[in-house]
Amino acid sequence: MAGNDNEELFPEAFDKCEDGERELEQTGPKSDGEQICSICNNKLLGPRLLSCLHVFCLGCLEKIKRLVENGREMIVCPKCQQETYLGRKGVLGLSCDYISTNIQDMLAIISMAVVCTSCKTKEKAVSRCSDCAHFLCPNCDTAHQYMRCFENHKVVSFEVLKKAKEAVPIHKPVFCEFHITETMKFFCNTCSVTICNECVVVDHCAPDHHYERLSDAYERHKEHLQNLMGESKTKMAYCEDATNSLSNALAELQAQHDNAKGLINETFQSYKALLEKRKDDVLDELKELHSERELKIMEMFHVVEKSVERIEDASKFTQRLLEHGSPAEVLCLRQLVSTQLLNLINNTPKPDVNTTLEFVTDMDKFTAAIQATFGHFRKPESPVGTATTTPQQESPPPPSLSLVTNNVNCPPSSVTSSPVSMPSSYEGELALPPLLPLTSIQEYNLSALASLAEAPSQVSGAPSPTSSFSLSDLLCGDITSSTNAIKNLEALVKLGNVSLNEPGESGVSYPKIILPANPYKNPTTTRLFFDSFFGDLVNGAAGPAPLIGRGSPIDGIPPVLSPVNGASFPRSSPTAILSSANAATNSGMLPPVTYNVNRIGTKSAQAMQVRYKFGTLGPGKGQFNSPHGFCLGTEEDIIVADTNNHRIQVFEKCGSFKFQFGIPGKEEGQLWYPRKVAVMKASGKFVVCDRGNERSRMQIFTKNGHFIKKIAIRYIDIVAGLAVSSQGHIVAVDSVSPTVFVISDNGDLLSWFDCSDHMREPSDLAINGKEYFVCDFKGHCVVVFNENGSFLRRIGCENLTNFPNGIDISDAGDVLVGDSHGNRFHVAVFNRNGEAICEFECPYVKVSRCCGLKITSEGFIVTLAKNNHHVLVLNTLYIV
Repeated sequence: MAGNDNEELFPEAFDKCEDGERELEQTGPKSDGEQICSICNNKLLGPRLLSCLHVFCLGCLEKIKRLVENGREMIVCPKCQQETYLGRKGVLGLSCDYISTNIQDMLAIISMAVVCTSCKTKEKAVSRCSDCAHFLCPNCDTAHQYMRCFENHKVVSFEVLKKAKEAVPIHKPVFCEFHITETMKFFCNTCSVTICNECVVVDHCAPDHHYERLSDAYERHKEHLQNLMGESKTKMAYCEDATNSLSNALAELQAQHDNAKGLINETFQSYKALLEKRKDDVLDELKELHSERELKIMEMFHVVEKSVERIEDASKFTQRLLEHGSPAEVLCLRQLVSTQLLNLINNTPKPDVNTTLEFVTDMDKFTAAIQATFGHFRKPESPVGTATTTPQQESPPPPSLSLVTNNVNCPPSSVTSSPVSMPSSYEGELALPPLLPLTSIQEYNLSALASLAEAPSQVSGAPSPTSSFSLSDLLCGDITSSTNAIKNLEALVKLGNVSLNEPGESGVSYPKIILPANPYKNPTTTRLFFDSFFGDLVNGAAGPAPLIGRGSPIDGIPPVLSPVNGASFPRSSPTAILSSANAATNSGMLPPVTYNVNRIGTKSAQAMQVRYKFGTLGPGKGQFNSPHGFCLGTEEDIIVADTNNHRIQVFEKCGSFKFQFGIPGKEEGQLWYPRKVAVMKASGKFVVCDRGNERSRMQIFTKNGHFIKKIAIRYIDIVAGLAVSSQGHIVAVDSVSPTVFVISDNGDLLSWFDCSDHMREPSDLAINGKEYFVCDFKGHCVVVFNENGSFLRRIGCENLTNFPNGIDISDAGDVLVGDSHGNRFHVAVFNRNGEAICEFECPYVKVSRCCGLKITSEGFIVTLAKNNHHVLVLNTLYIV
């Protein structure tokens, strides 16, 4: 029974009761009425209380209970996630919500839909006996008035009950758990439980037990509960203040981050200037040494040449003397000639020059000096804890079953319905070891490989003998060494002129890489595999297969992507990665067991040009501060959620600023860290998700930015994806507890479904017809559901759609999945069945944490670089 129907049937008394309960129940999703189970969305049937005081159907709780390690049963509340442990009776041992049961009976009385429960005639009841808790037909009502067995029974007609001033004028007797025919009449102060007459005689005898009548104990315990309720409400104010403090702390943290970042960049520029000056000084010193030693060598040249001339002249004179001179003449000149020749022989210059110009550097000392002097972060004196408690005594843990049940049986309601259960589950995240940073040598070599991957390849039959090299030659050595630098450059040239392991080309055949069968269940094994493979390769060792194979580009790629003219994206050659990925789609959430470690993009990704790039860090117009989301408007304007500037900015497709709206604040109509924005195509209204006073808030604005209304979405922790369906319904996905919610523009929760069994962390959302496409950031894929929440298929896999953070669907039905893994924006294109079509990558801009992906009518791809504070508009022209 819906809440509106209840109000019509029960105008005054029900309103009072409903208002009283609403004061206590301020958490969880908004329902149509307080008598509705939030699990099955039907009227409460056998309402049971959890330790968190949330109420659900008995049957629904039976379906969501789980077995824990020690053999006990446990229920995790779907609203607040608090755990409730069950006893030997299971769910039946939970306390009954008496108020809900009484309200349901009162609603039946108001609607005159209750029949007599005292006899078998099934006639409509006209009154109720307060002592035996039966509804009475006219005959039974007469019998209660005249028969002695019903003497002193209080019978109240329905008309009197309707006019009662009390919110709930009827109350069923509470029966003892151990003596099922006896009602609770006393309260044992020793055991803090309600007891019956038999319990007083058997188990709670005086003087060991002190007990009193329920009416006597009621006022004292009522006052105690009121005091606790008042104290808890003061904690709400404390939590609100704490929320404000945390929000201010977040803003202060961002300011500190920006200041530190600016100081780091300034320090780097200063040190860079010093390094450049030192480089210039060393080059000048090198020039001086070179000139000095060059001068010495030239002087030695001159000395040697003079010596050669003297020897030639002396030799000529001696030869002429020996040929034409008489013995007397020769002997007379012998002494002079001998002296000169001996002098020339003994004084022949020796070209002993120093040509060494060796530059000595110590990379280890330089690295240590940088680590010691560049700067560091001052550690706080007292580390900030993950959670703090208020300055009051801590509350006791949730009570055990014996204290929760209070030894009572719950009377069944006379109003019945069939509950429908919708259980939800949440799978925790896998904690992988942190990645180690790359060294400067590794970054240099990887950047060289990346730049090589962007250049068009040339098909060659077989490499020439001069092209013989290994990858270890390419990925080794000190980049400051001129010899190794030349070797690396030569290796890059050779790598660009050959083709490795391509079909139809000669060369070495490398084995296919076999990954661990289940990387999700054994992340350590998978991490060790990748560390051993990529680590050895990047650092210079010969890996089991080449990292990059070069070949001809994919045939059939058109100059411009045209997704809106009715044609699909052009298809490239089949890939082994997607064929194996599709084979594993229907078997579960695991990626394929065998596939190439190479992302297809290393071979076949086509380059995207930067058509427009706008936005810088700052608070001015056209500037951003960590924007988290964007969308395209009705005229394909780019609407950006400027998160840390607390506003929404609207731009034309070329990047020209149009207008902005939103002022910082938590009140309605204000914006507080807006994360996501969407547009209702029919009306042009903006849907903005920000934080406000709650964890999440949704607000509707006109197409001009004027506030319309607020939609409370307290049941969503963090909105990871936001879209508007063709019916005009708002669809949001929660990243904390992976769940998709469908909300009307009036704020009513139309439907929801839990998708945690099929994915780990949603990051974006797209809708195509009756299918929902949800990006799984940590699962490296896209999961597709129908509108009822049933799992359909999985698109993409690891190393093809690594950490996807954006998705859109073209008019032809092609699915575009974007990611910024490796600091380059990469787009993988699939058909609606999950088969790979082609890939695109933008090598011209280094990006960090791109958020979202949209495609325009011209085929331009739009994305938002959050950490770079700008918007990119890319086209898909393939540049040769």
